[in-house]
Amino acid sequence: MADMVYKYSAMNGGKTINILQTIYSYEENNFKVVLIKSTKDTKGKDNILSLNGMSRKADICLKEDETLFQEKYYQIYYTAKAILVDEVELLNAKQIKELWMIAHLINVPVICYGLRSNFKGNIFSDGISQIFAMADHVEEIGSSSLCRCGKKAIFNARKENDKFTDVGPDLVIDDGTKEEYEYVPLCSDCYLKYIKINSNEAKKLTELVDKIK
Repeated sequence: MADMVYKYSAMNGGKTINILQTIYSYEENNFKVVLIKSTKDTKGKDNILSLNGMSRKADICLKEDETLFQEKYYQIYYTAKAILVDEVELLNAKQIKELWMIAHLINVPVICYGLRSNFKGNIFSDGISQIFAMADHVEEIGSSSLCRCGKKAIFNARKENDKFTDVGPDLVIDDGTKEEYEYVPLCSDCYLKYIKINSNEAKKLTELVDKIK
């Protein structure tokens, strides 16, 4: 049977470009590929968009209360050579389980792309917890994004009105309509510097270090 693979990176890590390249490779050999995205991702509407301006229309735009085990969707993906999922962190745990079952019951490889953590430094969603638990393979995308300091980015920090923050709603899509929000990929050191340095935990450790000195 086929596998479910999870490929992740921080923001601007080349996930969408990787998807488009994978689709091209399959279709160049006349293989059918099905692209899935969540309707929560309002950026691009029915399309996925890469930073270089390339786009691709999704074959299935899945709502949060929908199941992939519907005939209208099954008719789309059962003949596919591969299923690709963009921004998989926006799917729920039940939908992740369905993707895993599709791979292993009808032998269609499922390749999911997404983030690992949210702007608060936590696992992004129940869906991501589920995919880490069930994916046959987990891979970090090689072209991972860089932090402003030049190190490899790990975290997805949020800026509100040009100031870093770790409070606010969990999901705000950067679709160009909410100009006060911006997402910035940061390494661990910069995430601590800009986001967590004033946290109670950081202050306690700093006090301990100063005391022992």
